Amino acid sequence: MTRTRFLTLFSLAVFSAGFAFIVHLALRTRNVAIGYDVERARREGGRLRGEINQARLELGVRRSPTTLEAEARARGMVEPDRVPTVVVGGAVRPPRLSGRPR
Repeated sequence: MTRTRFLTLFSLAVFSAGFAFIVHLALRTRNVAIGYDVERARREGGRLRGEINQARLELGVRRSPTTLEAEARARGMVEPDRVPTVVVGGAVRPPRLSGRPR
């Protein structure tokens, strides 16, 4: 093997090893960055789940009858009279007494 051929192959091997090491470092750095991004997204998801739960609790409180009544009174609404309501044009046939189809 001649000296120039040896130096060419040796230089190629050193260059290839250096390039592989640089690629390894780049991939490793990207992998760590993705890990941080995933952790940040998980934290944000937990925070958003907490906000959703808080909004659901607030919605439940606002839908409660006592809160609705207080809101209505604050807006000047009064309780309707307890008058029975008659529906005109309701069902013509009486309801079925058995489960048989007609």
